Amino acid sequence: MQKRIALVIGMIFTLILFAACQRRPSPAASATCDLGGGKTIKTNYSSPRMKGRNIYGDLVPFGQVWRAGANEATTLVTSSDLVVDGKTVPAGSYTIFTIPAADKWTLIINKKTGE
Repeated sequence: MQKRIALVIGMIFTLILFAACQRRPSPAASATCDLGGGKTIKTNYSSPRMKGRNIYGDLVPFGQVWRAGANEATTLVTSSDLVVDGKTVPAGSYTIFTIPAADKWTLIINKKTGE
């Protein structure tokens, strides 16, 4: 009986240790914008932490496509069509990428999700 209790306690300790190791370095976050009339825009992302690092121009190089956010790519879900810089973005789910530069950024709204 004592061996069974020790085994169960050992298994619980192992599961707790495994769960603690799975902690994400950048916490999940989201932002929602209510456009009125039942229309919304929502982004889901992982909030990156600088941890003393220089991010833009170093960790995220200028002039290269960057999967915005930490962990998984940032997603955008819109319940209605949008116009972004004169281009129509139909209602749906998207993945967000950017090309950062020192003076401006290029936004890429990609229909392919699950990146």
